[in-house]
Amino acid sequence: MKDPQITSAEWRWAAGWSLFVVLLSCVPYLIAALTAPEGWQFAGILVNPYDGNSYLAKIRQGMEGSWLFHLTYTPEPHAGAFIFTFYLALGHLAALFGLSPIWIFHLARVMAGLGLLLAAFRFIAGVTPQISERRPAFTLILSASGLGWLGVLFGAFPIDLWVPEAFVPYSLYANPHFPLAMALMLIIFQEVQRSTFSGQRSAVVGLAALALALTLPFALLTVWAVLAVFLGWLYSTNRRLPWPQIWLTLSVGLFSAPVIVYDYWVSTTNPILAGWSAQNITNAPPPLDLLLGYGLVGLFALGGGWLIARQRPLKPESGEWLVFWWAATSLILLYLPFDLQRRLITGLHLPLCILAAIGLLRWLPSIGFKLNQRRSFATVVVMVGALGTLFVWALPLLAIRQSPGTSETTALLFIRREETAAFTWLRENATPSDVVLASPRVGLFIPGQSGTRTFYGHPFETIEAKPKKAIVEAFYRGDVQVISPAVDFIIYGPTERQLGQPKNLADWPVVFSAGNVVVYKADAGDK
Repeated sequence: MKDPQITSAEWRWAAGWSLFVVLLSCVPYLIAALTAPEGWQFAGILVNPYDGNSYLAKIRQGMEGSWLFHLTYTPEPHAGAFIFTFYLALGHLAALFGLSPIWIFHLARVMAGLGLLLAAFRFIAGVTPQISERRPAFTLILSASGLGWLGVLFGAFPIDLWVPEAFVPYSLYANPHFPLAMALMLIIFQEVQRSTFSGQRSAVVGLAALALALTLPFALLTVWAVLAVFLGWLYSTNRRLPWPQIWLTLSVGLFSAPVIVYDYWVSTTNPILAGWSAQNITNAPPPLDLLLGYGLVGLFALGGGWLIARQRPLKPESGEWLVFWWAATSLILLYLPFDLQRRLITGLHLPLCILAAIGLLRWLPSIGFKLNQRRSFATVVVMVGALGTLFVWALPLLAIRQSPGTSETTALLFIRREETAAFTWLRENATPSDVVLASPRVGLFIPGQSGTRTFYGHPFETIEAKPKKAIVEAFYRGDVQVISPAVDFIIYGPTERQLGQPKNLADWPVVFSAGNVVVYKADAGDK
């Protein structure tokens, strides 16, 4: 892969479309904010509110000056760890510029999305010198989703509906760390692919690997595996050691391995983080959900991959081989026996889109398709993929048409104004170590909105989540009166009233009230 020769006109084209797509991804958020029901306000998260609000909680910790992460969704005290550094750093930036967690979250999302798309165009240009191939590949990366809408009709749950990290458009719509991680992967692969070694390139690769380790450590497992396979391929075909690529790969390991080793050590020696890891299982999707999720892109990627595999005159150092092995290795990793299989799908959309473009422009002609037929196929693939992405982006807007007062799903996207007032009071009067008891829904918002801990609020980040959720519900039903571990404050509002009436609620002093939301101070004797 040589240094890509990209004209100013190409950069303007790529930058213009990148900016358009990233800004378009903001439109659903604006709609949700402007159409919030009376008495409610949009919480700022549309994709996976459980994880989204946990990111805000991490940003809040950084705003308070911390560089060590604590699980704020669980009441047990524990030592902090130098993980989730990306979101802690965003919190420090938010404090520096006087921004709220949700504002810094979306600013980072926009910037990371732009960075990913421009890095993707540069990477594509290094793979193919043909403008006629660059643009279709980039268009697919910009817009393509799968056939999730079709799969639902047949009872499947394709990944394009629920796995953001598996798709570029979904990733830049969901959060900032997925697109940033993919951009760093592209930088690493492109630099390692070069046929020359220099100290500058070694530094670039090493720093990108370090940033990736701090942003999304699991993506490094994919990077390591892909580079190992690619180096093995170079050696087996050239019959000599590819020293430039080897030295650059060693830079990847040298800079990133200490972070990965530390992450493993802290996740196994810190009992609270170990308990969290034991719950945090993300299995690979069923093959049918994977196939439907990538849809036509996956189909034509098979054609592009087949063409590359059969073209023996193609130089082993060609970027096309790197793309081929990236896709193949990722698919194998995805189904290895590993509790966090699905994490390794990050970035797979990138090589598949490039292979799909090769399939459309080279493979179809090789099996007899005429020019007008190829153009028709390309148009259909782009349109179906773009419509799939728009469908996925619009799904949360369908949810917000329901009242958050009656829909459990919609209630995870909005916060009552009285609840916001209670969170503000806690932020100003409680300490980060204080534990707040609330319904599971309200508990989801507490760490990110108030900076305090919650007794229960997250299915993974609350230790022994299921038993704690049962305790919360039993307390508000009046079945239990003593909470263990102890809490410092108790919230009782409309969502808690739906669960029931706690016993002896009037015995606790009221420290804040707004409308029908009341905050009680738990007495030491009750704790």
